[in-house]
Formats: sequence, structure tokens, C-alpha cells
Amino acid sequence: MKRPIWLGGALVVLIGLGVYGVVHVVQGEPRQALQPSAQTAATTDQSPPPAGALALVDTAGRRVAIDPNEKTVLHFLTTSCAECLPTENALAKFQNTPHVRLVSVDITPQVDDVNTIQAFAHAADANWPYVRATDPSLLERYHVTELDTVVVLYHNRVIFEGVAPTAAQLQKVLA
Repeated sequence: MKRPIWLGGALVVLIGLGVYGVVHVVQGEPRQALQPSAQTAATTDQSPPPAGALALVDTAGRRVAIDPNEKTVLHFLTTSCAECLPTENALAKFQNTPHVRLVSVDITPQVDDVNTIQAFAHAADANWPYVRATDPSLLERYHVTELDTVVVLYHNRVIFEGVAPTAAQLQKVLA
């Protein structure tokens, strides 16, 4: 009788270690799990595949075009992320800025339905497209490892990436 309990405990530990390994180690490099953070990354010159190759569709079923001649802001979030709302509010200040395109990317499409996303957008006073990241390659393409990540694309390059950027940082990169 004691043996099955011991085996069950060992199985739980092994599964936990496996999940930890998958979440925290990718291709031999330690990474942080998707979680809100106040840390922010510096401007970067990484060059993922051309932004024009993105195939994004918003929650209303419309294709979201990425113009390489506009600064395109991708905000990776989930509606349950309370820390993501202030970033959405900061981005709302730029929604009428010429040559700036805002796109919020919900990374939990299996949890957040269209109504939940619309309610979140309304709370943020956001009048821009929301897309659901149904293809995990989008997260891989822009190295998104945390909630509240903002990536700014311009001329098919990443010109900024950061987690929970401040209004001043956004102003600097979007001006």
C-alpha cells in the first residue's frame, strides 16, 4: 500500500521537473516563464523575418496589414494580466499618431474569447486591432517570454522590445 503512494509522489516530482524544464529552458538557454514584469529591455537591432510576412487577423476577422513604413507596435498580453492594462492605457495616447500602428496580441486564445478581449479593449480605451496568437511561431519570432512585452517594428526590423515600457520610453521610440 505504501509503494503506490511513493510512486505517485515520484511521478508528480518528475512531471513538475519536466514542466519546469520546458517552461524555463529552451534550446539550452535559461528563459523566464510568461509572467508580468516591470523590467524593460533596451532598443535592439534584431532582424526577424520581414514584418510584411505577418499574417494577422483581428478578432472581427479582418486582415491586419503591417506597413514597413509605419512603426508597428505589438503588445503581447492576456486579458487576465492586470499589469498589462497600464501599458494599454499608455499606448492609447499614441492611437491617433500618424504612421504608428498599434496591435494588441492576446497570447491565450484558448482562454480569452472575443467578448473578453472586447471588454479589455474597452477598459483600456483602445481603438486598434486585437489579434489572437493562435500560432506559437509569432511568440517565437519576436522572442516573447513574458506578458506585457512590447515590440516595435519599423522598416522590417525590431527597433524596440521591452516589458512594461514606460510612457517616456514609448514616446521616445514612437516620436
